[in-house]
Amino acid sequence: MAKKKKTKSPFLSSLDFTRKMEIVGILIMAVAGLLLLSIASYNPNDYGVVKSMSTGSIFTVDQGIALSVNNWLGVIGAYISYLFVHTLFGYTSIFIPVMVAALGWYVFRQKDISELGWPMAYGIWVMILFSTLFGWFHNEYEWYSMMWNGNFGLGAAIVLQNIMGIGSIVTLFVLLFVSILMLVDRDLQKTIDAYRNTISNFSSTREEQKKKKEEKKQKKAAIKQQQKAEAKLKKEANKKAKDEKKSEPSIDDIVERSQEEDLKRVEERKKQSAELENKPSRAILEKKKEVEADEDDDDVDIKVFIGEGDEQADEKDLDRQNKEKAKSVPVIKYKFPGIDLLDSPPNEGNEVDLEEIKENKRIILDKLKRHKIEILSINAIVGPTVTLYELEPSPDVKISKIESYANDLKMATAAHGLRIIAPIPGRSAVGIEVPNSTRETVYIKSVINTKKFVETDMDLPVAFGKTIENDVFMLDLTKLPHLLIAGATGSGKSVGINTIITCLLYKCHPDDIKFVLIDPKKIELSLYRNIQNHFLAVLPGAEEPIVTDTSK
Repeated sequence: MAKKKKTKSPFLSSLDFTRKMEIVGILIMAVAGLLLLSIASYNPNDYGVVKSMSTGSIFTVDQGIALSVNNWLGVIGAYISYLFVHTLFGYTSIFIPVMVAALGWYVFRQKDISELGWPMAYGIWVMILFSTLFGWFHNEYEWYSMMWNGNFGLGAAIVLQNIMGIGSIVTLFVLLFVSILMLVDRDLQKTIDAYRNTISNFSSTREEQKKKKEEKKQKKAAIKQQQKAEAKLKKEANKKAKDEKKSEPSIDDIVERSQEEDLKRVEERKKQSAELENKPSRAILEKKKEVEADEDDDDVDIKVFIGEGDEQADEKDLDRQNKEKAKSVPVIKYKFPGIDLLDSPPNEGNEVDLEEIKENKRIILDKLKRHKIEILSINAIVGPTVTLYELEPSPDVKISKIESYANDLKMATAAHGLRIIAPIPGRSAVGIEVPNSTRETVYIKSVINTKKFVETDMDLPVAFGKTIENDVFMLDLTKLPHLLIAGATGSGKSVGINTIITCLLYKCHPDDIKFVLIDPKKIELSLYRNIQNHFLAVLPGAEEPIVTDTSK
C-alpha cells in the first residue's frame, strides 16, 4: 500500500518566514506583558488562597474562592508571582519580563538574537545582585518588606554574611559600583579615564564661571558707586536751589491753600452722607440682632466634647519591643511583623457636625417637653460612630419615665440602634446614644500603634476598637476563655476574628501561643495558612494546617 503524503496546513503554507517570525515575536512580547502584570500585582495572600482551591472551584461562575484572588492574572498569575517574587528574586524579578520583551522584539524585527547575549547576562547579574543587596538590608534592619528580595535574595545574603561578616556589604557595594561602570562602558579603564576627563573639564569650567561672576560683581559695584556719586551731586544742587528760592509765603499763596482745604472738606462730607443713605435704619439693625439671638429658642445650652484618645506610639516602638522579646526567647528564631504592613489612617479626620448635634438636641428636648420632662443641662460626647447625649433631668423626674420613651425618640431622630443608658454608671445623668450620620472608620493601625497597646502587660491583649471618648478599648483574652462572636450578615464577625488574630500576632511570640483554626467553609481563615510554620497547631497526620472537616 502506498503511504499517504502529509498535507501541510493551507494557512501556514500561505505565510512566509517573515510573517511567521512577526507572529512569534508578538506572542513572546504578549507573554512578557502578562509576566509583568503578574509580578506587579503580587499579593502575598493569593498563594494561600489558590493552594486551598479545588479544580471545580475554578469553573464556578460569580462565586467561589477564586474571586478572592487579587492578582491581575488570577490563579495563574498568583502562581507565577509567587514563584518569581516570593521564592526567587522579589520585585527585582521585573527584569525577567523586560528581557523576554526584548527577545520578542528581536524576533519580531528579525534581528540577530546573538546580540542579546551580553544584555541578557548583564540583566540576570543585576537582578541577582539587587536581590541579594535588598536581602542583606532586610535581614539586618528590616527596613522594608520581604517582597523586595525574595527567598533567594535573603538566602544569598545570609550565606554571604555568614562567610564574610561586615565585609559582605562592602563586597556588594563594590560589585554594584563595578556593574554601574560596566553599564556605561565594558572597558573599565576607558570609563575611569573618561570620568577623570569630565571631572577636570567640570572643575575648569567652574573656575571660569567663578572668574566671570567676580568680574560681573566688580562691574556692578563700580556702576553703583558712580550712580551714588551722581545722586549725591544732584541732592546738593537741589538743596542749594531750594535755599536760594526759600522765602516767606505771599498772601496769594495763603488764599489758594485755604480754598483747596475747603474743597477737600466738602468732598469728604458728600462721601459720608452717601454712606449714611446706603445704610439701613437702626430699627432694622436691632431687629436682625434679635432674630439671630432667638434662633435657638430653648434655654438649655449644649456643650460638645471630643475625646483626645490615647497617645500614639512611635513607628519603631512596637518593632523595638518585639525585637527584644524575640531575643529573650531562644527556642525559635522569629521576626515579628512590622507596623508598616497595616494601612495608615487618613490625616484628615471626620469633622464634628454641629448642625446634626443641634438638631438632635432640639428633637430630644422637644420630645421630652411634650411628656413634661424637664432637662437642666445636656452634654454631647462625640465618638467615631456614636454621639452620647448626657441629660441631667430635674430632681422630680423619674429616670424610668425617660427610658420608657426610647421608641418615641428613635422614631423622632430617625436613627438606627438608639440606646438609652438610665442612669450612666457613676453619674446622676441619663445617656442617649445616637449613631452619627457620617461614621468614622477606625483603622487597626491607629489602635495597635498606641502606647496603651505597645506597653501593656496583658498576656493576650486584644484591641477591639475605640470608645466614645476615643480611648482604645482593650481586653485580655485570658479573661475571656469562652468567647462567642455572633451577629447577622455584614455585622462584622469576620472583622472581629481578624482583629483578634492580628493583635495576637503583633504581641505574642510563637513559643507563647498556638492557634487551632477550624474553618468548615474554607474561606474565612484560609489566609492564615502562611503562619503554619510558627503559630498553627496541626493535628498529627493532617493534610492541611487548618481543620476543615468537622468530624476531626
